Amino acid sequence: MFYVSKVTPFLFALALLSLFVSLFTKLTQDLYAFVIASVFGFIGLTLTGAMYQIIPNSQNRQLSRPRISYLVFFLILIAFLKFGTGNYESGSLFLFLAHLVFLAHIITNVKNIAPVTVKFLVASGIYLALSSFFLLAHLKWQAFPLQLAVHTLTVGAMLNAVYGVEVAWIPMLVMDTLSIRKAEQLFKAKQITTLAVLLAFWSMSYPLIALSLLLELAPAVYFGYIIYEMLKRRRMPSPLPVVVKMFLLGYVFLVFGLIVGAYTASHPESLASALFLHADLMVYGFGAFTIFGGMAHLLPRIVWNWKTSSHKKPEWSISDLTDEKSLLNFLELSVILYVFYLAVDVLFPPLHAVSTVIYVAILALFLQNIYKPFLYIFR
Repeated sequence: MFYVSKVTPFLFALALLSLFVSLFTKLTQDLYAFVIASVFGFIGLTLTGAMYQIIPNSQNRQLSRPRISYLVFFLILIAFLKFGTGNYESGSLFLFLAHLVFLAHIITNVKNIAPVTVKFLVASGIYLALSSFFLLAHLKWQAFPLQLAVHTLTVGAMLNAVYGVEVAWIPMLVMDTLSIRKAEQLFKAKQITTLAVLLAFWSMSYPLIALSLLLELAPAVYFGYIIYEMLKRRRMPSPLPVVVKMFLLGYVFLVFGLIVGAYTASHPESLASALFLHADLMVYGFGAFTIFGGMAHLLPRIVWNWKTSSHKKPEWSISDLTDEKSLLNFLELSVILYVFYLAVDVLFPPLHAVSTVIYVAILALFLQNIYKPFLYIFR
């Protein structure tokens, strides 16, 4: 790593706290609190932290004016303190300011936009700032639907970031190459389908929303085809790294989440129950398992490079921060728990509290697997 972002671990910690809080806001059926904790908190904070780490390294250079990243973190903290006290309008203003400063900061640090991963991440940063603007405009002036703000972040920011990072990381982790031409085609297709989805949610026409989400399946399926093609022709077939397995599991939930979303929009009479399943698949399935994989890959490397950059070299190696067997055990057990979570949450609506306990167990297992880097930081 050429650069280690010191705000990234703290943004990740705040994101995981937001995931925990979202489980309880879901129980209270407070829509704004749930959306802010799960989408703008868990997913949005993860994207911010990841891009602060990945973008400078994609440019092979240090992040210029790193103190601005501390300002972004400070503005985010204020925003979520405001959200926590129920002051949604003021909180959305601070969040928009944070994302605006963040976008300007990362764009000024991009000197080479040719790599497709960089293009995806810049697009993700733009959609991230746009989503918080739509949230502010909705809360303050009722100018845009809340659904537009939510899907600008999920379909726009999150999917662009996931595709961009995974077309770089999966080949690297399995030590193979991926077709750059096809990745470029994926990027172009993704921008077209994202625009279609956002226009549909702007109009809040259910037939258009259903059609646009089915259209969004096209780049998702093409992404799966690109990855499958690469894995199929591997010259050195060996067990896939656990991080890659997490990414692939998240991808399965993405496909089903988009299908359920399209079904929900085309059958408004099923809106109440189907929306729960859509959120479970997209946030707690696709979003969570993809983010778990990304954090499991990034955090040990951030901690290692952070510690080795000091004058006193640590007496441990990066392998001490990663435990593939432990991560594999987490993945296998968490998949079983997640299936139970879905069954209880969707099939037995009165038992939402039980489903919350099940998912808290998944989160606790993940934290157990990544606690070592934080112990080393404080040590």
